Amino acid sequence: MLSAFLKKLLFARQLFMTDGRIEILGKNQIMLPSDIVVAFQSLDEQGYYKLVKQGIHDNLAGYAKKVGATNEGMMRITEDIFETFGMGKPEIAVLDQKKKSAVVRFRNPPVAEACAENKFKDCVLLPAALAGMFTFLFNKNVDCDIATCRVKGANCEYVVK
Repeated sequence: MLSAFLKKLLFARQLFMTDGRIEILGKNQIMLPSDIVVAFQSLDEQGYYKLVKQGIHDNLAGYAKKVGATNEGMMRITEDIFETFGMGKPEIAVLDQKKKSAVVRFRNPPVAEACAENKFKDCVLLPAALAGMFTFLFNKNVDCDIATCRVKGANCEYVVK
């Protein structure tokens, strides 16, 4: 069953899946197993974090222009994007616009399972993606730390600051 977000994209002609090609909001996408995507962190963990953070930031800026939303209006859309791309469903537990900080939780995110399969101590993909997301949403450079991680036997919680 398609999510409400994907149905909106289809209706607005912003989702295309034809001839081996996937395009969402004018951006080409590829589907890869999560264990492959997270395995790249083993090559250079800091470089991976920076690349994912910048990529998420830049893509959200492009999506915002495409849908005509402000940074604040992108908050809900961004949650839908995370879920649609299989990164898990983010739950924003704390959001402080003034302090430019947030606490975000994920329950059983697929990327954490992939990190566990790869025997990583920590999963870098979600904190990097959240750092990129909130850097865009807050219009200020922020980073994200792991508070708890399912790789260590708990649901995942991240602190953005």
